[in-house]
Amino acid sequence: MRIESPFRILLLLRRQNFQKQLIMRTAFFFFLSISSFSATFSYKTILLKKDAMLTSTMIPLILDALLDNSTSTLSTTQSPISIEVLDYVKRVKSIYHWLIPMMIIILLIAIIGNGLIVISAKWLSSPVSPYLKLCISLAAADTWAAFLLILGLIVNSYLPVIWGYQKNSMCFEALLEMFRISGMLTSDMHLFALAINQFFGTMYPLKYKIMITTRRTRFIIFCLWTIPLMFVFGWFIAQPDDGLRHPTCSFTFYNRFPFRITIFLIFMLPLISTLIIYGCILVKLLKAKVEFETYCNDQQMEISQNNNYNKNNKTPATRSYSTRSTNVYSKLKLVWTTLLIVSTFSLSWGLCVLYFVMVCADGCIIIYRQNIGLYMSLFLSSTVNLLVMVKLASNPFIYTLRIKAIRSSVDRFLNKVRRRPNDAKSYFMTSQVHTSAIEPTAI
Repeated sequence: MRIESPFRILLLLRRQNFQKQLIMRTAFFFFLSISSFSATFSYKTILLKKDAMLTSTMIPLILDALLDNSTSTLSTTQSPISIEVLDYVKRVKSIYHWLIPMMIIILLIAIIGNGLIVISAKWLSSPVSPYLKLCISLAAADTWAAFLLILGLIVNSYLPVIWGYQKNSMCFEALLEMFRISGMLTSDMHLFALAINQFFGTMYPLKYKIMITTRRTRFIIFCLWTIPLMFVFGWFIAQPDDGLRHPTCSFTFYNRFPFRITIFLIFMLPLISTLIIYGCILVKLLKAKVEFETYCNDQQMEISQNNNYNKNNKTPATRSYSTRSTNVYSKLKLVWTTLLIVSTFSLSWGLCVLYFVMVCADGCIIIYRQNIGLYMSLFLSSTVNLLVMVKLASNPFIYTLRIKAIRSSVDRFLNKVRRRPNDAKSYFMTSQVHTSAIEPTAI
């Protein structure tokens, strides 16, 4: 057994104490660094959570309202929020306080005006021509479109931006967009149907009643409402894990070029065809107008040369000329009225669809937030939407000021509401519009 010297024993004891102190100091500094790191990490985590919450709730909702009420295209987890976006959010919120209520007021005027025309259809004088039936259906489509726009402004813009409402699912927005796009195509197809109806009435007046029957008119109106809806619905269920087949109904295809160019082509082809058809109708009617005016001048010259002419006794040829002349002028008025509707439609919905196909998140000519800034996008989208809303609100004034039958039906409905008797003379005169002025072509 080895006997240690006192000095060595003292040295060993001091070495053990030093090791214990070293271990204690190391453990102390280790726990101190861990606690400081955890505190720093928790503080940074809180800041990141705040930024992520602001980025993932506030900004995509605002951008949703600007990107045609579609899904957001910003990455909410990879890029931090910038000062520019924060300033943009504040400005948009201040603008939305007055812009959205103003838009809703315009759309309410459109709903009241178009709805009044639809309700007054019951008081139209019989027989109701296919042209008037299509006009009433178009007024119903405008009423439906205005209602959907109000719903979109409230759900996609006002509630998220002004009230901070957070959406957990995009299913309601997907259904809203599906009906909105189909409603726009329905209005476009109505104008195309009006053009075809007037084309047959002008070019083939004797065969018009055989080709355009009441049953066929009802079937055409039914197709004008259902086919666009079925087509757009097919896009929303076509791809797996997208649209209505996505768990949260995130319709990412909406922001891509293939869908937008398809809607653009389906919208523009009938619209261009409508303008071409009305060009042909105008050439035909203006040529007939010139012929009748020439004939009228010749008749006046004969009357002035023949002093014994009895003005009260009109020949059958003269009466036939008078009827045909009235028919031509009635057709021209209806054509100019429809062209006014088509031109305003092209300047509103046409520009809306053009913006729709040019600006998107993937594949378009202008990529959102890359080729176009936030403020320019806000200005363009607001301008286009205002044009559409003004168009919807102006249609009832065009109908009532330019089409006597619709104006008379609205008057009779208002008299019925106010419990005033209808003017018998006015009722008799408006009841003759369809038979004397428009028939036998019955545009």
